[in-house]
Amino acid sequence: MVRPNTLTVEQTARLLHVPESFLPRLYERRLFPAPDADGCFDAGRVRVALRRLPWLRELGVPLCERELAGIDPRLRIPPYRGFTWSQRRYCRLWQCLDAAWAPAA
Repeated sequence: MVRPNTLTVEQTARLLHVPESFLPRLYERRLFPAPDADGCFDAGRVRVALRRLPWLRELGVPLCERELAGIDPRLRIPPYRGFTWSQRRYCRLWQCLDAAWAPAA
């Protein structure tokens, strides 16, 4: 049973439009609150994070290279990810961040 004013991992992932496996990437970089000991996220801290970093609401939105550069000029669309539409490549923000944050091989 979930405590009041908390979000499960599944609910949090759906709120951000990301897979559950991406959430640790966010809180390891201190961009998002870590879950409590029971694995649930405090809803108040989640709201604060979304206000502080509005781009967190855009994690599931496909963005083109120019839009990614508006968030961080170092972001690129990873090879073999995303899609082409109207002669522009698009990829979801979380996929670009996941590739950028991946450990160097």
